[in-house]
Amino acid sequence: MKNEEFAKTRVDVLLEKGAEELLPEELYAMLYGSGLWIEEKRDGTIIRAYSQDVSAFIDYLKKLDLKIKDIAIVQEQPVDYSELTRRYFRPIKIEDMTIIAPWNKKVKHNRHILIEPGMAFGTGRHESTRLMFKLMKDVNMKDRSVLDLGCGSGILSLYANHLGAKRIVAVDNDTDAVESAKKNVALNCVNNLELICADITKIKGLFDIILANLDIKTFMCHASHIKKLLPIGGILIVSGVLVKNTKNVAKLFHPLSLLRSVKKNSWCGLVFENSF
Repeated sequence: MKNEEFAKTRVDVLLEKGAEELLPEELYAMLYGSGLWIEEKRDGTIIRAYSQDVSAFIDYLKKLDLKIKDIAIVQEQPVDYSELTRRYFRPIKIEDMTIIAPWNKKVKHNRHILIEPGMAFGTGRHESTRLMFKLMKDVNMKDRSVLDLGCGSGILSLYANHLGAKRIVAVDNDTDAVESAKKNVALNCVNNLELICADITKIKGLFDIILANLDIKTFMCHASHIKKLLPIGGILIVSGVLVKNTKNVAKLFHPLSLLRSVKKNSWCGLVFENSF
């Protein structure tokens, strides 16, 4: 991993414990390529951000429904990306798995997924990813084909492998995401996973299970095509959906049967079946 220099201005945001789970995807997107790290402390959680527009970032934060205890602006020398990542990343427990970095100590008999951490994105911290894990754990994936749409770091595909999936196809239209996923697939020595850089509309065929941790705009554009990829009896697991948009998403995937929905804070995950 090459070293990169970040802006000298750092914004430290102290949140109440657990509040980091409410960070929206838009915040990660805003800081993509600049830097965002999460550090857990006894008195709360610190979000360390290297924003290219500090004022705009702080204004955006204040509009979010977060329990902010303090905001500090710190001037510092350019920072080595790899050093920051090693300093702030801590293992993350999600359901029956622990997400660890290559340099974290492995614990015997502990089920884990190795992830080369990006800037707090695709490591499992976000609520939508946690909801996907929760819903995936209760779906029988043994010897089945799985399609992971918008795979990002590949974390959901790697979990599907742990759950016994026979064939996994992971898709993302971002070349950086696909390269990141390739590294993580290699780290976990998975050989039944195919990575594709493409738009959703380019994907053909049928898959027993489809994973779609996306967003309402993407679902509005591609729900009809996603349904075509699901055979009779196939399962669709969806997240990245705000609770307020749950009914709209259910309508988009009609006539699929809604089997289950789970809510956590502002986010919702849903499981559909093609029973027609």
